[in-house]
Amino acid sequence: MAEQSMFWPTTGTGDGISGGYTDARLKTIWKAALGNGVLQYLNKLEATGTGTSTLAVNTGAALVEGYLYENDSSASIATTSLGSATYGLYVIANEDASALAVSRSVAGTTVAAKSTRLALNSTTPTQPYIKIATVVTSGGNITSITAENNRYAASRVKTVGSSTLCTASRTATQAVANSTATDVLYSTGTNSDYVTVDTATGVFTIKEAGVYFVRANIGWQLNATGGRLMWLTNSANTVYGSTPYEINVSSFSNLYGDSINKMNINFAASFTAGDTIKVRVLQDSGGSLNLTATWVETSVARLG
Repeated sequence: MAEQSMFWPTTGTGDGISGGYTDARLKTIWKAALGNGVLQYLNKLEATGTGTSTLAVNTGAALVEGYLYENDSSASIATTSLGSATYGLYVIANEDASALAVSRSVAGTTVAAKSTRLALNSTTPTQPYIKIATVVTSGGNITSITAENNRYAASRVKTVGSSTLCTASRTATQAVANSTATDVLYSTGTNSDYVTVDTATGVFTIKEAGVYFVRANIGWQLNATGGRLMWLTNSANTVYGSTPYEINVSSFSNLYGDSINKMNINFAASFTAGDTIKVRVLQDSGGSLNLTATWVETSVARLG
């Protein structure tokens, strides 16, 4: 193919093809620029409905082999008639001249000819498609929705801005009993596009596979006895990294004169969707000791 360009006035001059550009050219450009998958647009076609008989797919857009799908209002797919089985949630581009039969769609049980639509199907579609999630039903009710890690198009990963950073912090003290491993809990938290935090349990949950950076800060009330430990684990208390960070209280410095013994951990690793992260601490001062109302903060950021 010779050099060419697009989107000039279609007057027949230069690359402005008289009569306009063909659908094949436009699809090729979309594929070359963004590939296949869900776009970072509106609510990214996120699916909900666990515990109900209606699958709700939020607003968003996707590309399927160059075909653009867009939905600017939440779409619903009824699952009452699906019984007990496992289905793929797809965006299907039906290139055929006749309707494509599927398990369920927004319109019923078909994807219309020459159209791109959402559908649940028990088998891999015979027309071009992308898979958004796996949906499990029991007696027509949705029991689980598992998003596909690789559902996004090439533009999927944002690595700057507040949408990539999940944070949680304390605004009141938290008591830690002597010689007792304790989960750090939080007063407030902010979710990101990729991580959620349950402040009541202290658990951060990864929504999408990728590389993440974790920074945890801890402040202890001043006490001259014993040692202090902090470490990162999953919700089953399996330790991330090699060993906990431990320091003897005599080694603490108080450079800023703020009456807090400070510790922190920085940790980067690859995580998969559903992985959990929490901060645990331990102290052996001989009695109960407080985490302070300031300086206790954990952040989880998506790197790529």
